[in-house]
Amino acid sequence: MSTTISVVLQILAVVLLLFLIWPHIKNEKWKEKFIDNKQARSVLIVFILVLALVVGVSWLMDALIPLERLD
Repeated sequence: MSTTISVVLQILAVVLLLFLIWPHIKNEKWKEKFIDNKQARSVLIVFILVLALVVGVSWLMDALIPLERLD
């Protein structure tokens, strides 16, 4: 029961955060900041590639070296 309450509280916290910051997000000029800016676009591409690499290595390690139960 406590896990369910914890999950519900976390979802409510995310919804509250989005509710509070949505006006600021909506008013930003995202295309000018990230897409038209070559340096920012490069940083985003590198970030996505590093994230994909980390997730891929994690899945590979899970597949090759599965966890074993200790009991």
